[in-house]
Amino acid sequence: MPTFRVIGAGRAGQALQRALGAAGWEALATVHHGDDVSTAASGCDLLVIAVPDADVASVAASVTPSPSIVVVHLAGSLGTGVLATHPRRGVLHPVVALPEPAEGARRLAAGAIFAISGDPLVADVVSALGGAAVEVADRDRAHHHAAATIASNHTVALLATVGRAAAVAGVPLRAYLGLARDAVDLVATHGPAAALTGPVARGDWSTVASHLAALSDADRPPYLALAAEAARLAGRDLGRGLISESSSADGPEVVHERDAFRKRLDQIRGAGLTVGLVPTMGALHEGHAALIRQAAAECDVVAVTVFVNPLQFDRPDDLAAYPRTLETDVLEAAAAGARILFAPSVSEMFGSGAAATVHVEGLADRLEGAARPGHFDGVATIVTKLFALAGPCRAYFGEKDFQQVAVVRRLTADLDLPVDVVACPTVRAHDGLALSSRNALLTEEQRQIAPALPHALRMGSLLIAEGERDPDAVRSRVISELEREPALRIDSVDVVDAATLAPPTAVTTEWRILAAVFCGATRIIDNVGAAV
Repeated sequence: MPTFRVIGAGRAGQALQRALGAAGWEALATVHHGDDVSTAASGCDLLVIAVPDADVASVAASVTPSPSIVVVHLAGSLGTGVLATHPRRGVLHPVVALPEPAEGARRLAAGAIFAISGDPLVADVVSALGGAAVEVADRDRAHHHAAATIASNHTVALLATVGRAAAVAGVPLRAYLGLARDAVDLVATHGPAAALTGPVARGDWSTVASHLAALSDADRPPYLALAAEAARLAGRDLGRGLISESSSADGPEVVHERDAFRKRLDQIRGAGLTVGLVPTMGALHEGHAALIRQAAAECDVVAVTVFVNPLQFDRPDDLAAYPRTLETDVLEAAAAGARILFAPSVSEMFGSGAAATVHVEGLADRLEGAARPGHFDGVATIVTKLFALAGPCRAYFGEKDFQQVAVVRRLTADLDLPVDVVACPTVRAHDGLALSSRNALLTEEQRQIAPALPHALRMGSLLIAEGERDPDAVRSRVISELEREPALRIDSVDVVDAATLAPPTAVTTEWRILAAVFCGATRIIDNVGAAV
């Protein structure tokens, strides 16, 4: 009669000891985990190490090796390498749930499958138990154990999710267990693809969307992950299906509530798609369209935000005069490739007020910030709120607001926000004027005058290209060009290091010229860069 000994008195070790003993093998005294195991292999044909996976190697190394004794472990995630000190070794992993020793023994003796490798004696053990052996190489153990974990542990977690959703409907979990058993039976007889049924398999995206809307925040991510796998199995695209369901031929999905916007983008990412975010204050023009098109080229789904932020206006009349054209904004955004448009009200974004604001020290108080105190605090605050709602994404900004891009990049880095800030070149009209929503406030005559600003900036840039390295000289050149147009009132002209917005130094590699002028009552800003 062959003999064996088990190291470890857990559920798996006790279950195997009972099952193998009942199959005609003689069980020697168990050695408990933590005892002296050096002589554990003495006097037996098979030594079974049934300890936690992390302890298998150290326990095996503590056992005195013998050329005649086969040493095996039961860990599904480990190969024979952890038993390297023993000349005869193997793996005996039961692919079966072992809830407690008596029930586990019954399951092991009821035709269980074992993932094995190593010494031929391991196959003899499986045969004695009346089981079936599947050879799994050491290099494939992690995949094998992942599959076993999903099949067992993750199925339990899945059924717990079923129970939570069912509880909301007032239905007990047991009402759905028959469905789970039927699904397993169908997979066993027909395979996963043929067994798949339900809304994802049919491409019924409206039903999927209704499920997502109903589920709790905690249960939505697992539903999405599993729906994505079901879609892959069915040869469908979950993300595209959900987006096409929510969008219409007339334009993108328009969302007005913060929570709905956040949940929508979470759903999109949960379906495996990437998000591009284009924050705007509306009155969309070709400059915004260029940002949306670039985002659409680089991301799966583009979300545009339209919000005239009161925090970044220093004059009530300027806030009141800012153009608001939501209906045409929706159409413009759709034409450029946006699939979602978030257009909240001021009360939706700030409630009764904004007690907390974001200040970016060193960038918010100089240049444009000095001329408009508090402006960049307003920008930083609303951008932080939008990033918090949008979640992980790529956010697109135009370089026309160069200092704004610098502020946004710094706050994103300092606050560890999961956003990749992308700066896009300024889009200009045929006469060089930077496209801006404020251009709509210019009269026809003022619109003919305004291109004097980009012209003056180009003259300064040419001076740098010709070798001028005195920032004051460059600034004076820009001012003199602007003064040629008496209808423009100069507000500010600055020449800075493009990376720091501080005055250029001998190590500066790119200069930036920034200027602001008033054309009538409308304030226009612009900037150009110059490599040195």
